[in-house]
Amino acid sequence: IEQARLARYEKQTALEAPFTDVLLLFADTTLAELRAGRTFRTEQAPDEVRDRVRDALKFLSDEDSQSFDPDLMGALLNGETTDLFYAHVRRQNGDPLMFMLNPHEAEAVSLSTKSSRRGYSRDREVLAQFPRAARPRDAQVTGERIDAAEIRRYVMNIALPASGIGEIAFSATARLDITASTPVGPWVAFALFEKLKVDSARWDGGGAATVFKGKDGELLWVHLGTRMQPGETRTLVVSYHGDLIDRDIDFFRIKSSVAWYPLSLEYRALAVFDLTFTTSDAYLVASVGERVDSSRNGRMVTSRWLTPGPIRNASFNLGLFKDYTVREAGIPPVTVMISEEAHKKLVRQYGLAQQRKMRETVAGDVSKSLHFFQKVYGPTQVKHFYATEIPDDHGEAFPGMIHLSWATFQKTDDQGGDEIFRGHEVAHQWWGIGVDYMTYHDRWLSEGFSTFSGLWYMQTIRKSNDKYFGQLRDYRASIFQRREIPGPISLGHRVRSSKDTDVDDYSTIVYKKGAWAVHMLRILMLDLKSMSEDRFTGTMQDFYQSYQGKRASTADFRRVVERHTGTDMGWFFDQWIYGTALPTYKVAYKVDPLDGGQHRVRLRVQQEGVPDGFMMYVPVTLDLGKDRVARVRVKVTGPVSELTLPPMPAEPKAVRFNDLEGVLAEVKMVDWRN
Repeated sequence: IEQARLARYEKQTALEAPFTDVLLLFADTTLAELRAGRTFRTEQAPDEVRDRVRDALKFLSDEDSQSFDPDLMGALLNGETTDLFYAHVRRQNGDPLMFMLNPHEAEAVSLSTKSSRRGYSRDREVLAQFPRAARPRDAQVTGERIDAAEIRRYVMNIALPASGIGEIAFSATARLDITASTPVGPWVAFALFEKLKVDSARWDGGGAATVFKGKDGELLWVHLGTRMQPGETRTLVVSYHGDLIDRDIDFFRIKSSVAWYPLSLEYRALAVFDLTFTTSDAYLVASVGERVDSSRNGRMVTSRWLTPGPIRNASFNLGLFKDYTVREAGIPPVTVMISEEAHKKLVRQYGLAQQRKMRETVAGDVSKSLHFFQKVYGPTQVKHFYATEIPDDHGEAFPGMIHLSWATFQKTDDQGGDEIFRGHEVAHQWWGIGVDYMTYHDRWLSEGFSTFSGLWYMQTIRKSNDKYFGQLRDYRASIFQRREIPGPISLGHRVRSSKDTDVDDYSTIVYKKGAWAVHMLRILMLDLKSMSEDRFTGTMQDFYQSYQGKRASTADFRRVVERHTGTDMGWFFDQWIYGTALPTYKVAYKVDPLDGGQHRVRLRVQQEGVPDGFMMYVPVTLDLGKDRVARVRVKVTGPVSELTLPPMPAEPKAVRFNDLEGVLAEVKMVDWRN
């Protein structure tokens, strides 16, 4: 996989290139090793050398925001001796290469090159990344980073007053419980949205705290005073404000739905949140957690929200909302918040078509999908569910709350896309929140599962197999257009490339191909005689119940699948999650009469575009007339498969190979003689 990724950029799977110079930054024993065989002296560096060093450092830093790679900077500030090593290699021909050994990453070894993106770390694009050899993954590390300190509890007071002509200002005071998991400090970095500025910081005892955040920088550096030891907790109180909220017509956009508060650099540490919002009564606020209190002081409204347990991301939304609540037995109350006046302006100014009963339509899908997912996956832990509107074309999900695009309120498309979109975001309460993914390699367990869930919900609520399979075929077209170029599902966000900015490989592979993988398991587990889906539903329920409140890996899901299939499923995951091959089947069939009115059906299947050992069990449906069908499953492997089906009681009027879209494949029916 990593060699293929390298070849996507360098057109070769092994890299050897002459270089002119190299810049080394390290916190390990490199200097001692160099001194052992060489003599160094101090002198003024020539201007050319200084310029090359400055150019190399641009890939680690942003001069305007005074930001530098936090792991390298942390090692330098704290005088740490670790395995950290970085080499910037300037090649004679081609873009520079950056090699890094970073003990703060679970996949510590990386090779990067120049990217078109900007930012303190975004100038580098990873070509290959993997764990260190002979170093087994620490079972205690269930994410992508090994952060030495995390914020485990937040108590926040957030002010959202009116500012200017219809604008909303933002300021907050946050009480942060910082806990060390390994020795750390005295300096430690956290993430905070670039447009937020720190006003003051103090320790819980009242003493002033030293913090630093560069202008428009994404890092908040905190000086702990002294080095913290594992298990130690210190409480920091920090006040900050900034340009977080934009107004667009009568919508309000929160520019960062996650980094509006300080958080660990992995962005996924679990914490408990106690959030208090104060705003004008002209606006409605929804937040993660349970609303435990609400009061009014003149025109200002204050509400308090508590999360019942640790969550990994907190968010909120506010606006000139009208709320609409649905209360039905079997699901938590559902409150939809919509900016109706903004939609009226869209109709007047741009002539956009608008569906009737916007809030009722969206609330209906949210409620019905909650019913459906509780039936097929298991009960949710949410006490009250909020669906809020945002002025963007995407959605986001948080515990007990989703943000939905304004477009899905404006109109519902005829092909089921809006039901899929709404169902996808609701399904994250099970996949991505209820069961979190382990690392970026497993992100399809969140996005692929939720996309499939949206498809399944749409198929059920519309009672339309045609629309379900039609959407899958559209996904297939996108996947086959890109084929093996982006890489496998397991590559996660790294399927993206700055070389291919005109396509959305992340959506195509992680969302759409991930959904296809779940669909193929659904059909593979289907009882073709009774058409019962009990085995598949049982698998999904088992996986949810086994890993609810935990992080799960693809290997964990495979074990659950094998528990329900009773067989080794490594071949499936190797082909579809870790592999990129896509089969094309050229299929011919021949029917011969047998004694007693029976008929023999022979299939000849030529498999192309995949390795010889590629294998799938393909559903075949035979139309026997008079509303009779026969369904069988055939094993296809190797370049050519000659298959004889069980005797049929009548001559088939048609043979549908790969019925139910059981395999992500192209099928071409050909004449038997050819």
